[in-house]
Amino acid sequence: MPQEQLLQKFADAYEQTIAAATEATQRGITGKANKWGPREIIAHLAGWEVLAAQRIPYIAAGMAPFAESDEQRQSIMDNALNAMMVTMIGDQSFEQVCGILRHAYQDTIAMLRKLDEKSFQPGTYAYERTVDVLDHCKEHIDQISALHHS
Repeated sequence: MPQEQLLQKFADAYEQTIAAATEATQRGITGKANKWGPREIIAHLAGWEVLAAQRIPYIAAGMAPFAESDEQRQSIMDNALNAMMVTMIGDQSFEQVCGILRHAYQDTIAMLRKLDEKSFQPGTYAYERTVDVLDHCKEHIDQISALHHS
């Protein structure tokens, strides 16, 4: 898929997730105890997008991606990062958190546009991570939809 087409799908995926979260929030759905609501899901996505914008240029330049070979250790680290991201939003409003996600994904798009063509091809970290975001957003849209029915 050409870069601009993929980047448009990337932006659309985030906007669709924000729209689903906005609808859920307008229906009064919020996080409870240890279960994320729409605001926490958006904060989680924003946090990972900030990380991506900071690390992808280094990976595209040849640094190995950060990945734990042990799945359990990777899961523990991912969960710790997710908890940090959700904690750091504090009492910010849903709208503010959506603004953070928009800013973060737009920064990622700007950074990806600066990569040379060989760094954004199928099989490269930058390309595959961008494609993975489409599925990740779909997972969270489905998660938000399930909140409507719980």
